[in-house]
Amino acid sequence: MDDELGFLPESDLPAGSASSPVWRVLAVDDDPKFQRSLAFALANMELMERSIELVQAYSMAEAAALLGQDPHFAVVLVDVVMETEDAGLRLIKAVREILGVSETRFILLTGQPGMAPAESVMQDYDLSDYVLKSDLATRGIRNILTAAVRNYHQLKTISAARRGLQLIVESSNRLLGIRNLSQIASATLSEIATLINVPDEGLVCVNRAAAVGLAEGTDEPEPITIAASGRFRPYINRALRELPDSEVQTILYQALLEKAFVGAPEGQVLFFSKSAAISEFAIYVATGRQLTETEMELLHVFAANVSRGFGNVALISKLDRVAYQDELLGIPNRSAILRELARLNKLKDASMFRLVLLDLDHFSGFNNLFGSGFGDAVLQAVAERLSVSFPQPTVIGRLHSDLFAIIGHADSVNLHAAQQMFEQPFEINQSSHNLTACLTAMSLTVGAEDASSLLRSAVTTLRIAKAHGAGSVQPFDPEFERQASERFALMQKLVTAIREQQFILHYQPQVDLQTDEVVGVEALIRWQSDQGMISPGVFIPLAEQSAYIHCIGDIVVNHACQAVQRLNSEGFEKMLVSVNYSARQLERADVFDRLRVAYEAAGIERKRLCLEVTETAMMQSFHQVAALLEQHRTLGGTVAIDDFGTGMSSLEYLLELPADHLKIDIAFVSRLDKDERSRSLVRMIIALGKRLDISVVAEGVETEQQANWLRDNGCNIGQGWLFGRPMPLEDLIQWLHNRKQGER
Repeated sequence: MDDELGFLPESDLPAGSASSPVWRVLAVDDDPKFQRSLAFALANMELMERSIELVQAYSMAEAAALLGQDPHFAVVLVDVVMETEDAGLRLIKAVREILGVSETRFILLTGQPGMAPAESVMQDYDLSDYVLKSDLATRGIRNILTAAVRNYHQLKTISAARRGLQLIVESSNRLLGIRNLSQIASATLSEIATLINVPDEGLVCVNRAAAVGLAEGTDEPEPITIAASGRFRPYINRALRELPDSEVQTILYQALLEKAFVGAPEGQVLFFSKSAAISEFAIYVATGRQLTETEMELLHVFAANVSRGFGNVALISKLDRVAYQDELLGIPNRSAILRELARLNKLKDASMFRLVLLDLDHFSGFNNLFGSGFGDAVLQAVAERLSVSFPQPTVIGRLHSDLFAIIGHADSVNLHAAQQMFEQPFEINQSSHNLTACLTAMSLTVGAEDASSLLRSAVTTLRIAKAHGAGSVQPFDPEFERQASERFALMQKLVTAIREQQFILHYQPQVDLQTDEVVGVEALIRWQSDQGMISPGVFIPLAEQSAYIHCIGDIVVNHACQAVQRLNSEGFEKMLVSVNYSARQLERADVFDRLRVAYEAAGIERKRLCLEVTETAMMQSFHQVAALLEQHRTLGGTVAIDDFGTGMSSLEYLLELPADHLKIDIAFVSRLDKDERSRSLVRMIIALGKRLDISVVAEGVETEQQANWLRDNGCNIGQGWLFGRPMPLEDLIQWLHNRKQGER
């Protein structure tokens, strides 16, 4: 069977029986072929000793209806693009916010890299994974599903435990809602006093081994006082043997030894067994009298309920550690950081607190070079340094991977203090290492709607710091978020523009300065949006940050090839069409295969296309880009180095330039009339072109004086408004015919 995803059926695994539990998986994708492949791959798969029950939906609407009736799925695999370009994201948001389903794990699928920004959607939509369909085979569908199922199982376990605790709390008295051991002990003393109508005076003891977490079997565990009231208050957190009242001391020891209630004429000891309360507790209440039989029965019933409350506190603490503690580092995790931000934001003096984010530089390199074990050691060393540099009550935590958060008072939590952390080397696995990190800081009162929005704003600013290089520091500025929002909105429109082919090319003539013959045109892309024409200077840099630049590049090449075809039919068979390529486009191994498909489809020769690459792009990865461009030239194409003179090429590279044309940057041409240094530089470029036998093209020629100077100094070709503005293809052809007739 042909499997486009590269999956193999796991026929060697035994299928779960009809009565055994299963993992229910919902696949939402409008591609029947992909759905068939997925069903084939999961047919006999078992994960964590359970088989998989696959349910398939072919649209967002179908999936929404299905989940509305039955939301009990372990994992949902959902495609980003279905009825709309963001159908998958809308489905996830609806399930989370409208249906209130939190345990189900979502894996977002896409066939096009960059359809949704990975970092932000992982954070904003509570995804387990974000996977390219083309990567499913290499990463392994089993591995991806196992991680999601395990996460789902853990969340269900925690959720079930919490629901059980909540039922216990609601069915018992208010003591069972307390989450702190000393608090519930103190409250218990007050409740007992109220119950039997005596003054609030007594103490609660627990074995030291249980209190400090020592291993069971510790020799002669010493009871300590964890709560006290009345005359016993000074003895909180002291050993029971320090209690000066020998009679009270004796009956408390007796209760712990006999594991039973012990009464005395002036007091009563209640005993909570380990089976119910997790540890053994003895509570002394100064009654001042002998209790009645009815009062004793009430105390036994009360103790049975409260002892479970003591046990619940221990369980809740354990659940809190699972939900709010980083498993590797033992510090607060992202959920705990969000909780702390929300708590502080409610305070009147929230402006006095600050959030600092810290992202280690080159952390992935540590993992790749030395292994994940060394990476873990790096994180542990940083967490230890953070704990020393920012002691409590400052809160430090890990958001994910190598991203840390510091929350505390602005006097101690600031960028300077965070930078000082990295002034000394870190000792990691008995060796010294210098680390750096990118940092950002912001006040907790920046107008964010909630903790998640505040944290998202900080991450946006940190991303700007990282773009500036290792060790960069960038304080928060609301303008960054506004710009990020605009870029995101424009990126969404760019997706639509690509799908709907909203791009056109304008062509600017290139004229031989000696013969006045039009020898070529440069193809310049324009975006015709609903809001009007958008400059390539706005959207091209944005596209280069994603995979969209390849789609746009294909559009430009296809239109340029069609333009050559049209020029041929109009009698302009020798005219060259120049197409701009970015360094990002040349990163793809199949770049010239895609070019070949385009010109072969149009039925034109490769030599009619000139690839333009800026000098700056050449210098970023000279040898790689040079080899690709030389390959194009070898196959018959031509190459132009654009903006020449701005990239500061070294002399050793000049002789290796794989170029047929050097294009003088418009900045130098515009100053020819008034700047001798610009004239000197242009003369040098023209002389260099002659020495290397490379044609020189001057961009931005706007006046006759500039054209005459360039002509007199041996420049070959001129391009600019003096000769013709960029124009649509039909206007260009008419312009060429008019010019040809004028020559006659």
